[in-house]
Amino acid sequence: MRRTLFRYRSFNTEKLNDYSYIHQRIINIEKWKFEAFEGLVYPSSPLYFNDPYDCEFCFQSDALEGVLDRETYIHLLERRFSLKQEEKNRILYSDNIERAMQIVLQAHGGRLSDSWMNILQNGLNDCMSTIKDAVRVVCLSEVYDSMLMWSHYAQNHTGFCIEYDFKESDMLYKHLYPVIYTKDRYAVSKADMLSENTEWIYKTTCRKSDVWSYEKEWRIVTANFNKVMPEKIEMSKWKICLGFERKYKSVLFRI
Repeated sequence: MRRTLFRYRSFNTEKLNDYSYIHQRIINIEKWKFEAFEGLVYPSSPLYFNDPYDCEFCFQSDALEGVLDRETYIHLLERRFSLKQEEKNRILYSDNIERAMQIVLQAHGGRLSDSWMNILQNGLNDCMSTIKDAVRVVCLSEVYDSMLMWSHYAQNHTGFCIEYDFKESDMLYKHLYPVIYTKDRYAVSKADMLSENTEWIYKTTCRKSDVWSYEKEWRIVTANFNKVMPEKIEMSKWKICLGFERKYKSVLFRI
């Protein structure tokens, strides 16, 4: 099974030092040339997407219980008040973390029911950026002739669009997912967080508001919480489409 997808790009003047398969050595050239001529793709962190809600992880209320370590609980509590060493030890070494938290919170005038959720929410906010930045995404589309996408992602029709061909035998194929357009966000559960299955990552990162449905998007998603990220991916390109304002037409055709 084959699938043809497209990626809208701009003639970004940012330069990179990278290995050129054409020149067979490391060279310093504009990033777009590596993408257009070398078949290299540089995945992005969702932290820098233009839609701040894109790849925003939504958690069920109990999702972080049993997932946050005890050092994190101490860190979150110390944002609100100072802890004595014996209070820290109680949290670190108690057989019943909920009871330990209750004792510490009561000693500082707090109640477990209210404060517990606040602490978990703070923990959620802390880890949100970390989780998002542990994901790398390549955004693709089923269509090459979207006027809006030529405007948004190809620098007002001055850029270009690369056609890629994917086969089931390709290593990247298993990381390729269609984006689901919906008003509902996927709520990560406690079972998701404790599971070795990372399907919940794809259910979140490949889910967008239905206002974006015209993009007909597919994504290559890779996740590594040890932050060993693919800096680049080599993909099989077939064609390059130029925008209406063909600023670099002579360069493309000459090369």
